[in-house]
Amino acid sequence: MSTSSLDSEISPHAKGTSLQFECVNPIRTGLTAVDLGAGPEKPGVPEVFYINTASTGIDANQWGAGVTSDGLQFQKMGLVMKAGTAFTLSVPAEMRDSMKIGWSNSGYTLADELVIPGCSSAQANANWLVYPGGFWLKEPGCVPLEVTTDQTTQTTYIPIGKTCP
Repeated sequence: MSTSSLDSEISPHAKGTSLQFECVNPIRTGLTAVDLGAGPEKPGVPEVFYINTASTGIDANQWGAGVTSDGLQFQKMGLVMKAGTAFTLSVPAEMRDSMKIGWSNSGYTLADELVIPGCSSAQANANWLVYPGGFWLKEPGCVPLEVTTDQTTQTTYIPIGKTCP
């Protein structure tokens, strides 16, 4: 990974193997399924979560935000989750030396796994909630992200600096 004078090493707000997700202070609430139209710019699992790769104003071929921690480069991408839905997001075991994830409105977070308890909103009829954060990577790629609900575990692929096939 190349670094430049623009890179800024940060000290994370939270760091660990498995972290409990902080539901407080979503940056956006009240989204509907219509607002979320599925597509390549929003990979995820329908009715559970989406990664909003378009929300950052970058495209899949751009890489890096100039923020680093533990030798990893941060790539900002919003987490859009279905209110009241419990699930776990995990970095696959084989990627844990080169990738971390983290979403929080309290500061930078680096984890191998985030346990989402089924966040709710104080706003009536807020079906979807959005949180800031993203991915921490050694290099760009089409990266796997595992999502586990009470029924299944599946993998979705997120384009970060490289498109996904």
